Amino acid sequence: MTIKIRNIQAGDAIAWSALRVEFLPEIKDISQAEVHNFFQGNYPDVKEVLVAFDGNKTMVGFIELNLRENVPGSSQQTTPYIEAWYVSPDYQGQGIGTALLEAAEQWAKQQGFDELGSDAPITNEKSIKLHKQLGFNEIERVVCLLKPLKG
Repeated sequence: MTIKIRNIQAGDAIAWSALRVEFLPEIKDISQAEVHNFFQGNYPDVKEVLVAFDGNKTMVGFIELNLRENVPGSSQQTTPYIEAWYVSPDYQGQGIGTALLEAAEQWAKQQGFDELGSDAPITNEKSIKLHKQLGFNEIERVVCLLKPLKG
């Protein structure tokens, strides 16, 4: 299968928004607004988006990148960070996620960085395993808790 990875373009907005909702259905009501804000330069949570297309020019995956301060385990004050990384289920296991990650690594190197951060929900063993297979080291596990205060 021929896969093309490139930086996102404004004409990709609808396909990217649809894939984001496929990845996280709970963002259905905000995805289009976030995508619009990204292309307007008003979405601080994402600095760059790389997208993957199959031979039919269908978007099949994406990786959203940002720069974060004080990433656990990083030797850098500011670290490129994967905010979202997704390949449609029908295309998983074909090296597309790896290709997206490699493109993200190139983006980070071009920005002058030598580390790339990411995270995964503690319950998403598939994602954790994939990250480790692709060279990420687990730094910490966190369970966040919140107690509502009465009165």
